[in-house]
Amino acid sequence: MLCEYLDETRSHMGGDIDSTPVCLGNYTDMLLTPANQEYLRAFAAELAVAGLSRPLVVVTKGRMPRTLARTLDDLNIAMVVFCSQSFHRTTLELRTEKGPVLVPDMTFDAGTECRDMKNIAMVHFWRPVVRKSVPSADWAVRVVRRLKDSGYRCSVAIGLSTGAGIAQQELVQTGLLEGPAEACDELWDTEAWQDINAAAAAVGYPVYRSTSCAIALATGRAEALDVWDCRRGAAEQCLPCHCPKPQRDLCRSRILEPEVAQEHLAWIANELRTDMSGLEVLPGRRVRTGAKVRQSMISLTLHKFQIELLPGSIAAERAWLGRFGRESGDE
Repeated sequence: MLCEYLDETRSHMGGDIDSTPVCLGNYTDMLLTPANQEYLRAFAAELAVAGLSRPLVVVTKGRMPRTLARTLDDLNIAMVVFCSQSFHRTTLELRTEKGPVLVPDMTFDAGTECRDMKNIAMVHFWRPVVRKSVPSADWAVRVVRRLKDSGYRCSVAIGLSTGAGIAQQELVQTGLLEGPAEACDELWDTEAWQDINAAAAAVGYPVYRSTSCAIALATGRAEALDVWDCRRGAAEQCLPCHCPKPQRDLCRSRILEPEVAQEHLAWIANELRTDMSGLEVLPGRRVRTGAKVRQSMISLTLHKFQIELLPGSIAAERAWLGRFGRESGDE
């Protein structure tokens, strides 16, 4: 099913190398139960047989058994495991996560157990970052050093999510939020980030603002969504982060044309079965259209031409689930 979906939606990449990751278990935890772990093993084995040159990405709050890690490593496919750990249990009085989650020491151990694997890269998912969960600069240095010593390749720091479906009162009660906030999507704590970023520079350990950067580092490839480019918000997402120079050089080897080419616009219009007059070119290599666009088309255009489509509405597809499936004029 996955190969059929990719053939239908990504065949237009043409001669371009398409290394978009395969993300497994976005709505569950593949390490949560023995059945999930067995499915992960079986899926990875099928991925190896298919010979897809795409990294397999798994996000977990659990710990991978050593035996499973060895089995997956022997498949000789690139795998990136994001271990979610907020450290709230060490800094806040009330528990903030619902459901099973590792205590920090177990997260460090999870990295140590996989650090010798050839094909499995361990990444720490630091979410959410708020001032109360990063109590001091010294604390940040100690934690970042333990992450590095435990074998994690890097961390990804994410802000506090707000908006539809999130009970802000619960966030206030747990201490993550000081009071109701009007901001939608993400609240970013600049002071907490400064402590983390300073610690990253002092220890020599990358901490990123984008999961795309972490996947690039872990797989030895240039970052695919052009986070590094000035037209993509590099001033916030790339330049402030502590990133190894070889990785920065690799990302900067990609060259973005300053203007969107007419031939690319013609291709988009043809795929959308619309006229080029219905496409509005915006700064930052963004193109607005009033049409309803499939999720796979948005991804394809970004990876093929580095153009971000801003549609009137988005048609959800089964292979790409999540909040992006909402049909809203301002998505």
